[in-house]
Amino acid sequence: MKSILRPRALRRGDVVGLVAPAGALWQPERVEGCVRYLEGLGYRVEVGTHALGHDGAFSGTDEDRLSDLNGMLRDPRVRAIMALRGGYGTPRLLDRIDYSAVRRDPKIVVGYSDITALQLALFRKTGLVSFSGPLAAVEFASTPDPETEESFWRLVTSRRTRGRLPLPENHPLQTRQVGVGEGPLLGGCLSLVVALLGTPFSPNYSGAVLALEDVHEQFHRVDRMLTQLRLAGIMGRASGLLLGQFTHTSAADPAHPFHDLEAVWQSVLKGIPGPVLAQFPYGHVPRKVTLPWGIPVRVDGKKQTVSLLEAAVV
Repeated sequence: MKSILRPRALRRGDVVGLVAPAGALWQPERVEGCVRYLEGLGYRVEVGTHALGHDGAFSGTDEDRLSDLNGMLRDPRVRAIMALRGGYGTPRLLDRIDYSAVRRDPKIVVGYSDITALQLALFRKTGLVSFSGPLAAVEFASTPDPETEESFWRLVTSRRTRGRLPLPENHPLQTRQVGVGEGPLLGGCLSLVVALLGTPFSPNYSGAVLALEDVHEQFHRVDRMLTQLRLAGIMGRASGLLLGQFTHTSAADPAHPFHDLEAVWQSVLKGIPGPVLAQFPYGHVPRKVTLPWGIPVRVDGKKQTVSLLEAAVV
């Protein structure tokens, strides 16, 4: 397994940097809200210089967004970097990120959606453990969901998180395949996982427990992306699979061969050697579990459990 680089646990008084490496923020009051929230918990907050900018659909030019991100990675005061939102644009920055700064001073990096690209690249280039967790101007802009909040702060502030990953109450998982599998937890937003295939920023998924989810996709596109992972040999070498909720997914038209996700699962999940759990609550859902990318986990399909084999922070 790749050697992992774990960041230091976050402590009250630490600086949390807020960046927008992808889409523009059209409601600045949401940034004000998450700053108040973080400061109320005892953290100091540094907002990226260009985080509230606009360049078309982006929060700034590539150079502006890269400057904010690299600035936070290089700043020794900053102990955690949270993306304000997702959207599109993060992959455009990957070949100019200061990975040497990450190796010198590993920090907590948090987000989901388009931020998947950054997190996978950081793991491929440095082994950094990052976190699929709240987007600051989305989940933390007003009163956070308590279970989302608890899951996140527990993982980034405590070194005693080995064991079963707590799931939200009244949220049953679906067992698509039984079995037990162990491996580093990797994945994120499916479209970004697939977009990085064949690039030097895509990690080695052999033996990994894959977690995949997406939003606003059509059923046939989900099938196509999962088929691409299968044809690339990734699905067949996975130790296990966690499927998210794939929110707001729809058919291209009523006559299309895929009219629901069940048809997709039956089509592409054959031949996966390990356990498969569906309806896992992470990513694009209002009540979410924070996942530490790169940390070894154990998945039990029969018991419907995911257990961390190591703490995510030091």
